[in-house]
Amino acid sequence: MSDPFKELMLLRHAKSDWKNPDQPDIDRPISDKGKKSACKMAQWLKQQQLMPDAVWVSPAKRAQQTLKRLQLPKEIPVTTVDHLYLANLDQLEQLLTRFPESMHRLLWIGHNPGFEQFLARLLGPAVQAQPHNKPFPTATLAHLLLSDQPSNEGRGRLLHYVRPKDLKKAGSETTRS
Repeated sequence: MSDPFKELMLLRHAKSDWKNPDQPDIDRPISDKGKKSACKMAQWLKQQQLMPDAVWVSPAKRAQQTLKRLQLPKEIPVTTVDHLYLANLDQLEQLLTRFPESMHRLLWIGHNPGFEQFLARLLGPAVQAQPHNKPFPTATLAHLLLSDQPSNEGRGRLLHYVRPKDLKKAGSETTRS
């Protein structure tokens, strides 16, 4: 029998570096602040014991560098998914249909505005309950429990929503919905 619930973790890449404005977008690295934020998220994931079964990551340099700073165990398979680079809502919905049956928890590392729109779609009316007015800042993680209902609208329940600024320097506090 298949698992009626899956977990999807959406991690927006860490803050990018704009020192070279002529640099192609896909090659833009993360900033020093982004490096620190990604490391905070890595520590939080480890403390919460929220290791994914697999990671799908955008080919953008800033997404790849965010992944590197998570320092996930080497046995977790990582796939660079071209469609995650600046994916729109339709592309993300299509990717969700490829969620492997054998996996329970999948981590995506990607970009806005697609992630923000996708989170709103998955949460449906529950998205209005978000207490902040910038729903998906850089290096933010949304951890969702997805039901197997056929429609994507409102099929997710937010388990964690964590922004780097919510975490203490050394620490492990979390924002739960």
